[in-house]
Amino acid sequence: MTVHKFQTSVADVVLRDTTTGEALAHGKTNTTTALEQTMSKVEARGGIGNQILYSYFTDRSVSFSIEMPTFNSWMLALQVGADVESDNYSVVATDCLVLSSGSGQLDNTPTGDVTFIFDDNDASLLVTPSGSNITVAAGADRKGTAIYDYLATADRIVVAGQTQPSIVQLVMTANVYDQDNTTVVQHFQINVPRFKLDGNYSLAMAADAISNQTMAGEALINSATDCSEEDYYYTATYINVDSSVTPYSQISATPSPMSFSAAAGSATQSLSVLGYRGVVYSSTSLTSDCVYSLTSGSECASGSPCIIVGAATGIVAVTGSAMTDGDDAVVNVAYWDITSGSLTDSVYVAITA
Repeated sequence: MTVHKFQTSVADVVLRDTTTGEALAHGKTNTTTALEQTMSKVEARGGIGNQILYSYFTDRSVSFSIEMPTFNSWMLALQVGADVESDNYSVVATDCLVLSSGSGQLDNTPTGDVTFIFDDNDASLLVTPSGSNITVAAGADRKGTAIYDYLATADRIVVAGQTQPSIVQLVMTANVYDQDNTTVVQHFQINVPRFKLDGNYSLAMAADAISNQTMAGEALINSATDCSEEDYYYTATYINVDSSVTPYSQISATPSPMSFSAAAGSATQSLSVLGYRGVVYSSTSLTSDCVYSLTSGSECASGSPCIIVGAATGIVAVTGSAMTDGDDAVVNVAYWDITSGSLTDSVYVAITA
């Protein structure tokens, strides 16, 4: 019976420096996380009815979006490609103040003149402070708002006109359930080595809502490190909670058959074993995980042992000068794990002239 799996809820998000691997941010309060992969199709058509003869897909693009209700500085910084700097900065204060005979004490020390706006008629006056004190002409005991600049220790992001959005490593991890379990059975993890944000940022501030921040961008191609691999956008890894993997359905040992020349004398050859899970899965080397044994033919026609196999290595060796054309043996290859069970294959070893 097939057990269906279901990906649920949002993913946790980790952003890391592409060079050092240092974590820049960890998003655990996301409201939406999404992956979208698209391609464009080019068609070759011809014949009666302009039939499709061939289709070729190009322009693969992979985009991601993350939305969260929590407020932070790193999202804006990454979108504008800037650092979050810390220093003493000039900021604006709006103090609610009730004057006493025209005088009042501000919460901070202004760095310039203070504008005082009266609540009762919205009239405003520009006054020069003395330290953190102000005296407003005709202020009496009236209430109002003092607006002024002062220095404060704070974090700041400078949004420049031409800087590019940041490029980071994006890791998204989501939970997977199945029909037979009430707990998580698998983690689905997407790893984007080069994720470039799209530079867009919006922060809606409503009286009856909590603002959301959205981060979106696309995967840039990541160059392979050797010639055996291809450049790629991202990897998708299915991590089973019980550390198991999809079971192997069969193993295959090569070369099979294996032959040696009696005239060449002593020699060795190594077996190679691949495990197969199914059509969509790549094969996996299981050579070092198998047990090897001779099931027949370890003795040559002369009666002395001349074909042996390393039980843990799979290295087949022929020895002795008594080898003759027609001597042979069968090597049994056995593999076992808790998920796949017991799997076997055999290799015929022949000695020729």
